[in-house]
Amino acid sequence: MANDGDLKVLAQFEDEIEASIVKGMLEANGISAGVLGDNVASALMHGLGKGQWKVVVNPEDFDAAEELLNTPIEEEDEGDE
Repeated sequence: MANDGDLKVLAQFEDEIEASIVKGMLEANGISAGVLGDNVASALMHGLGKGQWKVVVNPEDFDAAEELLNTPIEEEDEGDE
């Protein structure tokens, strides 16, 4: 992953878990990603337990990551019973 200054913010969340899930989904699809956040400073502004967590990617991966993030999840059919 590039230096923090070279990264592009893909999405922002108030919950570290949500950001981590998105990061994992991206990495499972071959896109290097990271989570940047500041829970302490954000808690003072947004209430306890909440922060501003950013999912970041390399600029060259941004378009593919954005498309993947915006692709609806298809449910599998359980078949005819």
